[in-house]
Amino acid sequence: MAWATALWGGFSSFFSIWQVCILQISPFFMVYILGLYLTTEEDSRINAGVRLLLPPALYTLGFSVIYALLSSRSLDVGRLLISNINNLRIAAGFFIGLISLHFVLAARFRIMNRRLWPITLTLGPLLLGISFAFIYSPCVTPTYAKILQISVASDTAMQGARLALIYGMGMGLSFSVVGLALILATRAMSASYKPLVRYFSGAVLGVLALMNITGVMVYYKAFFLGLLV
Repeated sequence: MAWATALWGGFSSFFSIWQVCILQISPFFMVYILGLYLTTEEDSRINAGVRLLLPPALYTLGFSVIYALLSSRSLDVGRLLISNINNLRIAAGFFIGLISLHFVLAARFRIMNRRLWPITLTLGPLLLGISFAFIYSPCVTPTYAKILQISVASDTAMQGARLALIYGMGMGLSFSVVGLALILATRAMSASYKPLVRYFSGAVLGVLALMNITGVMVYYKAFFLGLLV
């Protein structure tokens, strides 16, 4: 399989019937990227291009690497992650909860933005991408099915992992394009509404965190996956 095919397969899944499956994580990414932009918008020290482009890029990197490893059960690290997936999902829930708390507090205490923005724009989206890869139960699209077939054999496991990485990058790219469009669409928003949007973003991420910590995420996933059956 060509890398371009894997990239397009991941990217196009967002705009196809497989979006029903991606709804497990896509709305939460949208509220995250919008909340993050609004949280750092008032800090004039941050370059506008960095604020727009760096978080989606780091999110895509974190998501794609873990997505590739979870897709490669023939690799030792892939088997290790899968064998501990339940604990990793709970840990991901706690991390998402920290981001939720940060959005809520940052809307009230601006000093948090000035002190934490380097971590907020770098380590935060990278770890969020990793967290989303753990909590996501991927649907087996036609392209992804071929990648899994390549990944399952030990002699082609690395090739499958690379293709899964590219596929995950395609998904991350589609998320980023839509997320940036959402940001651009809301830039004209009245300043009085922006704190409310940050509160809303924090609340939605808080719900996601609780669903993962308590195990309710299983039913949320099952609902959307059931729409494809």
